[in-house]
Amino acid sequence: MLDQAPPPLDAHALSAVKDKVVKAKARLVLDHPFFGMAVSKRDLIYDYNTPTASMDAIGQMRLNPHFLVPLTVKNTIFLLAHEAMHYMLCHSTRRGARDPKMWNIAADWVINDTLIEAKVGDFIEGGCHFDGARDHATEELYADPPPEGNDGGGGEGGIGPDVGDPVDGNGNPLDESKIKELEAQAKIETIQASKIAKQKGKLPASLERMIDELVNVKTPWFDILARFIISFIKDGFSFKRPNRRFIANGLYLPGVDYTPRMGPIVIAVDTSGSIVQNELNVFGGHVNRIIEQCNPESVTIIYCDAEVNHVETYEPEDLPIKLTLYGGGGTAFEPVFDYIDKHNLDPEVVVYLTDGYGDQNNFTSKHNTVWLTTESTEFDWGTVVEFDVDA
Repeated sequence: MLDQAPPPLDAHALSAVKDKVVKAKARLVLDHPFFGMAVSKRDLIYDYNTPTASMDAIGQMRLNPHFLVPLTVKNTIFLLAHEAMHYMLCHSTRRGARDPKMWNIAADWVINDTLIEAKVGDFIEGGCHFDGARDHATEELYADPPPEGNDGGGGEGGIGPDVGDPVDGNGNPLDESKIKELEAQAKIETIQASKIAKQKGKLPASLERMIDELVNVKTPWFDILARFIISFIKDGFSFKRPNRRFIANGLYLPGVDYTPRMGPIVIAVDTSGSIVQNELNVFGGHVNRIIEQCNPESVTIIYCDAEVNHVETYEPEDLPIKLTLYGGGGTAFEPVFDYIDKHNLDPEVVVYLTDGYGDQNNFTSKHNTVWLTTESTEFDWGTVVEFDVDA
């Protein structure tokens, strides 16, 4: 028999919970003005469908009243500051193609250690903790998790999984312009809150350092590219196909079945001499990770200088892709799009790696295109992402 969710709190119990939240917010404003201002600017929603508490990408904090009942005022102070920090640190929009659960744990490590060091309320037992996490970025801890880090039982203890997906209030994926707008707003609020706290002499040194890094951070090109491509994923689209490596031998063995899946991707590489092998290696490494997340139907690589001079197509069982420079003549981008249309490739997205100096503004294309450029950003169409090999 399935466990049934407990009924909503009665009016008296719910009123007691709300009074506790009001007291916690007041204490934050007085004792920890940075967090007090951060919490005060958030929309607070009491939601029985939220397992414990959560913060979504657009700044809505959701609290399950049942979770709040056993918490002390100091626990509630910690909880409110914790959720507000997820928004201030843009954890939803920074996640990119990373595993949501592991990203949430890494984010919780950073926030919880910061709050503990700053003596903000009382830590909620069972939560994620790693001493020293406040000195690291969430991306660092995700990529290289500390062996001694407590993950709160995989996110089930303490506050639990609470970083929302990068979607709007209706559940629609945020586009890059909206993500930039939200991140800019979070930075403005962070700067304002830090100034007020600093004037009152209540901005911890560790938090000041974190804020400086946050305000000056530049989103890595591969995160922007991942967000763009992943937006084309069609959940639940899956089909089985034989593994074509064995068909020639009369063996029809099942191929890899990927879910979710998206349509074909085209990757174009400017081989006029502007892109070097080292840049191609860095690009390929990140793109393979994005492809693994997206599981496209196929990936077509088109190498082009003044004309298309080499094409490779990868099916799912052929991945990962391998990139090698071909050509070295003049520069023209239109031949790639002519090739796509002539061969009816119909890609979900075209990613073009180039230095940006070509004929891009002499033609247009119907295909969703990302110009991943190492130098010029002068493009009249498509999405432009600046490529930095050292990012």
